Amino acid sequence: GEIPIYHRYTLGVAGERFFKAMRDDRQILVSPCCKCQRRLLPPKMYCERCFEETSDQWEPLAGPGYVRSFAVMHQSLEELPLEIPEVIALVSWEGVSGGLIHRLRDTDPAEVLIGMAVEPVWSDQRVGAMSDISHFRPA
Repeated sequence: GEIPIYHRYTLGVAGERFFKAMRDDRQILVSPCCKCQRRLLPPKMYCERCFEETSDQWEPLAGPGYVRSFAVMHQSLEELPLEIPEVIALVSWEGVSGGLIHRLRDTDPAEVLIGMAVEPVWSDQRVGAMSDISHFRPA
């Protein structure tokens, strides 16, 4: 049988603020923890290490991000061959706990390296979602 369950996923307070900054200001924000001094990405209302409420003074990231891990996809999610392999990377910044998983383009997949400096390429049409960043490219 089926159980008809309907739900709506909300971004929450932290998610809404994070995505509004990307949409309106082309900024990636981090939330600092006053107790342990960590800067969290994605931002959170509470630090998952020390369980303290994070500061309301969120900070925009500056400078390049760095590839911490990556995978080269040769098939789509539907398991069809891709004409051009796609790189999916974990991007993080110096002094930041966490990061973003996103596409890495404008480079040959064979040239992608751990530690490679990258920068976001912003979409022209931003709606308050991860798609507001079209992709990352080498910085």
